[in-house]
Amino acid sequence: MDPGQRVWVSLFYMDKNMIDILFDIIGMTGTFLVVGAFFLLQLDKVSPDGIKYNMMNLSGAILLLISLCYNFNLASFVIELFWIVASLIGLYKYFKKRRLATA
Repeated sequence: MDPGQRVWVSLFYMDKNMIDILFDIIGMTGTFLVVGAFFLLQLDKVSPDGIKYNMMNLSGAILLLISLCYNFNLASFVIELFWIVASLIGLYKYFKKRRLATA
């Protein structure tokens, strides 16, 4: 696609360069969330069973998946799907344990 060409994204027309930057920001935010969650885990600031760790991983993986829809890479796409599933399992276990504790 020609850089001067206009592309429809959401409700706005943006140049391709702006779209590239937007999806890079989305992807980098996702990366910081996933890596940040891992660092917090290693520093004993979050629990692997806690909501904060799993929400950071889920949010980061979703943002990375969004960025991959623009710059597709099959291997990265598949690992992000697994990361989302693992995070959802962690959240399910968290809420199940919490519900049983209050019952």
